[in-house]
Amino acid sequence: MSRIDPGELATLLLTAPLGARIGLATHSETARHAAARALAESVVRRLEGVTEVDRNQLRLPI
Repeated sequence: MSRIDPGELATLLLTAPLGARIGLATHSETARHAAARALAESVVRRLEGVTEVDRNQLRLPI
């Protein structure tokens, strides 16, 4: 297992989906667990090199 750079991890956490980050501070324990899982999945996908695509983002011609 390779060591994760703290700077890279901080960047991954700060660029994770906002809903997952905000969900960590909710009162509901179930919602906190779901948010923690979403955050962890986001970090793991990014570490594996998978780019996240926002399906709700419109593709506009440049």
